[in-house]
Amino acid sequence: MKKIVSICLVLVLCVALMAGCSSDNSGNAAGNTTAKTAPAVDINNGAECKMAYIPMGAGQEDYPVILKGMQEAIALYPNVSLVTCDPGFNPTNQIDMMKEFINQEVDVIFINAMDGNALNSTIAEAEEAGIVVMSINNGVEGNHTAHIQNTTYDAGYEAAKFLSSVAPAGAKTVILDVPAELKATCTMGQGFVAYTEENAGSFEILEEYAQSITSIEVGYQAASEVLAKYDDIDVLYCVNDNTAIGAAQAVAAAGLENEGIIIWGYSGTPAALDAIAQGKIYGTSYSDPFYEGYAAMVSAMNFVQLGINGKSLGNEYYANVYLPTLNVTADNVYDIISGTHWDMSDYNY
Repeated sequence: MKKIVSICLVLVLCVALMAGCSSDNSGNAAGNTTAKTAPAVDINNGAECKMAYIPMGAGQEDYPVILKGMQEAIALYPNVSLVTCDPGFNPTNQIDMMKEFINQEVDVIFINAMDGNALNSTIAEAEEAGIVVMSINNGVEGNHTAHIQNTTYDAGYEAAKFLSSVAPAGAKTVILDVPAELKATCTMGQGFVAYTEENAGSFEILEEYAQSITSIEVGYQAASEVLAKYDDIDVLYCVNDNTAIGAAQAVAAAGLENEGIIIWGYSGTPAALDAIAQGKIYGTSYSDPFYEGYAAMVSAMNFVQLGINGKSLGNEYYANVYLPTLNVTADNVYDIISGTHWDMSDYNY
């Protein structure tokens, strides 16, 4: 947990230093001073800054935690406004909302994309208008200003590495993966496969099952199918905590809860942390979305003040910031519960 916090703070400090360097007036070799560059939008001196956050939907589990991180980052800036909306998990609605925010001439748009390709032309339109576009969690294919998320590929790789020490050699494994349109940025399954390929004999991957969405219901259905299809599954690697919880329900429904099947998730949601504490799933790759929101907001304020976005950089690349995850099992779950920004009140912790 401390590692996650410290890396986020380093990110914030580095971005802040970048902004500070742009206005440094230290002397040069000739004894002259370097002229300060006026901020494009002088947030620190009260200039109005309008921002908008488009999640996948208001029902997105980490949405309130990400939003809380954003709001805390601007708590001392009454001149910075942040509005949000509910596209209802519909990529077409996300496009329409982004167009509306372009018309409103906001300074920043945060987007958690449902479809990374569908938004390309609208993102290009926003960047052309001088808007800072920052993707969070699910990335987008088109060039924009920056992307921030908790690591996915490394999370899968590290989960496989950890599980290789507790699962039997050559453990028969099924990966319950994301749908095809999200695999470009949600690469947990690819990380798990990479570890397996680099370490012969660690796992036998029976199938990479692409779910339509990552939900408890779909996870239950997917796990039920593979449990009926394969004998003696040792590991169900799930790229989402809801999938892992659904998988645990399917294992119980099949009467296999005492067969030692290892179920692993991703994210560290309240339900998953409780399931680990109750022994229903083995573990998860934990991340606190609060720091995604906080880091994204601080970065965005600095981009705005510097007058930098993907368009001004030539649309040749965009910044990727990946925040680390932490393997959580019964050994450390109560420490995580006590320090998380997730709301655990429904579980009486």
